[in-house]
Amino acid sequence: MKLRAARETGPQHFGPIADEERIAPILRRHAVSYLNGPHPHPRNRSAAVRYSAILLVTFLVVFGLIVWFTEGNNLKAKQNDLASRAKTFTGSLQLTLEGDASYLGLLALDRAAGKLSSRLFQERAGQYVQAHPQLINITWVDAEFYITDVAPLLHNRQIVGLQLNLPEPKRASALAKQLRKPVYTRPFEAIQGSPSFEVWVPVFRGDTFLGLFGGIYSCNDLLQQLVAHAQPHLYHLSLIDQSGRLLATMPHAEALDRSFVRESAVTPPESGVMLRVTRYQGRSDWRLYLLKAISLLLVMGMSYTLYNLKLEIEERKHAEEEIKKQAALLEQEITERQAAQESLQEQAALLEEEVTERWQAEEALRESEERLRLLLDSTGEAIYGIDVDGKCTFCNRACLRMLGYERDSELLGKNIHDIMHHSYPDGRHMPQEECGAHGAMLQGKGSHANDEVFWTSDGSSFPVEYWSYPQVKGGKVVGAVVAFINTTERRHLEEQFRQSQKMESIGRLAGGVAHDFNNMLSVISGAAELSKRKLEDGESIDQYLELIINAARRSSDITRQLLAFSRKEVVSPKPVQLNRLIEDSLKILTRLISEDVKLSFHPAPELWSIMIAPSQVDQILMNLAVNARDAMPDGGNLAIETANVRLPSHYAYLHPEARPGEYVQLAVSDTGHGMDKATAAHIFEPFFTTKGQGKGTGLGLSTVYGIVTQNGGFINVYSEPGQGAVFKIYLPRLQESPAAAPGERTEEGRLSGTILLVEDEEMLLWLTTRLLEEMGLKVIQAQSPLDALKISRERGGEIDLVLTDVVMPEMNGRELAESIHAALPEMKVLFMSGHTSDNVIQRGVIEAGMEYIQKPLEMEKLKGKISQMLAERQKR
Repeated sequence: MKLRAARETGPQHFGPIADEERIAPILRRHAVSYLNGPHPHPRNRSAAVRYSAILLVTFLVVFGLIVWFTEGNNLKAKQNDLASRAKTFTGSLQLTLEGDASYLGLLALDRAAGKLSSRLFQERAGQYVQAHPQLINITWVDAEFYITDVAPLLHNRQIVGLQLNLPEPKRASALAKQLRKPVYTRPFEAIQGSPSFEVWVPVFRGDTFLGLFGGIYSCNDLLQQLVAHAQPHLYHLSLIDQSGRLLATMPHAEALDRSFVRESAVTPPESGVMLRVTRYQGRSDWRLYLLKAISLLLVMGMSYTLYNLKLEIEERKHAEEEIKKQAALLEQEITERQAAQESLQEQAALLEEEVTERWQAEEALRESEERLRLLLDSTGEAIYGIDVDGKCTFCNRACLRMLGYERDSELLGKNIHDIMHHSYPDGRHMPQEECGAHGAMLQGKGSHANDEVFWTSDGSSFPVEYWSYPQVKGGKVVGAVVAFINTTERRHLEEQFRQSQKMESIGRLAGGVAHDFNNMLSVISGAAELSKRKLEDGESIDQYLELIINAARRSSDITRQLLAFSRKEVVSPKPVQLNRLIEDSLKILTRLISEDVKLSFHPAPELWSIMIAPSQVDQILMNLAVNARDAMPDGGNLAIETANVRLPSHYAYLHPEARPGEYVQLAVSDTGHGMDKATAAHIFEPFFTTKGQGKGTGLGLSTVYGIVTQNGGFINVYSEPGQGAVFKIYLPRLQESPAAAPGERTEEGRLSGTILLVEDEEMLLWLTTRLLEEMGLKVIQAQSPLDALKISRERGGEIDLVLTDVVMPEMNGRELAESIHAALPEMKVLFMSGHTSDNVIQRGVIEAGMEYIQKPLEMEKLKGKISQMLAERQKR
């Protein structure tokens, strides 16, 4: 618009054209008067020609000098700029290397002073490597040149324990020890597969050599860091060694000008890492060509003008004298107006160029916005943005589809929390201040959640996993970007995987368990028949009763194993003998593995006790046995061993998961196909599996890892391809008390007190009453929860303990206990159940302050539990 206005008003601004038209008649009149007047004498035309030729040559020489001077200054400026840039880039790299070497020196001082533990080294060095991406890792090598620690440990665990055998690290580390100062290696191909070099800093305590800290550099990452900070535009950067071999390079923006190359040493000469800076060819400066063209035209024009002017002066000298004053004035005015005209033309050209550039920028912005919109709409993840007030600023198609909307106008400008994140999964209202994504945004940090729900336009909800990241502009948070996915199908598949794994194992167990149960029922039935006949004959039946009791206990063990395998038995840690639990599980383990797998057990004598739930031991053994079975499809050997071990401090130093102390070791080894280190590093991750689709869920070993860590232990795995695998589990030794506390010895003496027994099964009510009376206790029977409530109100003062079933009609045991505690807050309640439903766990029976015993009831265990609770009541 400005350019158009300038063109429309051109005649008003370009006044010299009109003035020249006004002055031209005056010049013509003076010329006519001269021609009509007397002529001077003829002049020597050859002298005028020579004079003009001399002037032309002089102007050409001046033009050549201008061109030569301009080109020379331009070339010199490029050389100086290249030298300056190369020095700056090299200095930046050297400062980076010196800073890293100084940090390793600080670590060395702390190590020499004994202040740097493995945990502190992992924390400090790991954070430093994360903040300085040019470093691959920081390695600690002991005095024997073995790698004993590396940070970060997660992706470099495989090099721990290796010796420095590569030529360059071995040479440089030995030289650093000898010189007692940092030494750089020459570039070499590292284990990571890319050109790298290292710096080794020795650590001495006095004259004692303790080891070295090594910083491993990736040449490519080091160059990328330089490019990211320096942002070169006219230059291409590469890292080379002394022989000119290319170590790392940045992408070419355009063709290189090989006449402008500068190489500078980054590391000391013995290391030989160098930076090569090459100038791009670029485009020639059009202004130089324009200057040359204008100068040439001026020289030629002035030469031609001077030549004609000289002839005119010689032929019409008298006419020049007459109009000299007027011509001088007119020439000055014309020159000034021409200068003004040229200035306006330059401004118009600049304005036109600016309008063109702005139009191109707007067009590029529109294309960029269109590409961004296509990219967002093409992704499967739902993405939306919000400002600091929580109002929607953009959303993609996946977001509209998942939330049930058709157009983005239905969300833009509205508070998106009130639309789709207003409630918790249980339906409770969620204020915007409690929203994790909104709160994290205001604090300037990202957030992640996978246990919440979003609400659709029709009022329904679906489970989501979302990630939120703040948008920062000028150091200030201006909004956030949220990406989420619908996890309904994933959760359904996870549940199907778990159920598939469980059903596969239950199918193998079903035949053996049915066989064992039928055997036990046959023993109980036969012993009962013989007891009945012996009673009729008046003979003793003690041996038959003992047989019935043992068969019942064995049946209870089978039931407990099934409950443990289905994970529906209440987890209650207690002191156990690991050998005994393994021996009890051998039969069920035999049914889990195939017939061509030989199972052997090697128990350690006088094995220490541990504190763990027996059902969790069953889970560990079953998962490891199934894992070993799948690793030996053609058969093999499965061995289980136990041992007492004492772990010294140096073992704990090399294994961060371990702690020094006494442990019971459970080792499970197989002769299967084994695995490599890369696979072994992920086997404890949930849903990680190497089995084919539908043959494994990846939850077995993660369950084992969770149980072991929950009980204060740790687990190591040793395996090589084709050499089988060994899983070593370390569980802390239980420090047993030297003497039993009062009230814990139940073998001797009778108990005293009154028990309110609540059981809806009549036969169990009668049998449990007989057991309690045999212990010396007084029993008040209640066959329903309502009867129990009535009795507690009427006779609460004489009741010492309530023994109640968990699952009953009218109300469950938990609800009954809460009702009794409303009137009698100090009343002790002991829960009992043999029910296999999830109802026991879901209703929260096992909580702080509540006691539980498993059916079927054994007299000695029940007597010990009641004795303990009565003793606690008396202390109060």
